[in-house]
Amino acid sequence: MTDSSSLIGGADLDQIGIVVNDLHAVTQELSRLFGIGPFRIFEWPLEGVDPQATYHGQPANFRLLLAFVTVGKIQIEIVQPLEGQNIYSDFLRDHGPGLHHFRLTVPEFEQGVAALIGAGIENIASGTGVHVGSKWAYFDTTHLLEGVVVELRTRLEEEGGKGQWVQSIPPPTLPANDR
Repeated sequence: MTDSSSLIGGADLDQIGIVVNDLHAVTQELSRLFGIGPFRIFEWPLEGVDPQATYHGQPANFRLLLAFVTVGKIQIEIVQPLEGQNIYSDFLRDHGPGLHHFRLTVPEFEQGVAALIGAGIENIASGTGVHVGSKWAYFDTTHLLEGVVVELRTRLEEEGGKGQWVQSIPPPTLPANDR
């Protein structure tokens, strides 16, 4: 819930992002310890999808291994950087693995992005997401939120396929030793 003095209204917290060195080991342990899973695991960017990725305002070319699972109403995203300059590799270099970001889905994405930039908060990465019609933007809020980055994402209404997983995403997979 936000008040009238907030920069962005109507935001829903819907994701926690964790950056790791070994995605398969972490997802296996989450499953073993807490019964969390199955995870949807794949490489990003998706084949045939233009990620429109940026890194500190410049076009970017990087690859990630991603895992998603929803626990209650919150999605957990596990990110393992694979190659190229990106904010996740920066995080591992500077802090080691751990909690990286939380995501807020907002009704007026472009206005939210403009509001944060207007407030002097740096947009450190952006692109298109793994859901049809989604856009995302990360902001360097680490100095304001004691090390945590904030991601904004478009609100998806699931009309005309919007909000559905992009079709080139394979079904959920488990680490080889869990199959």
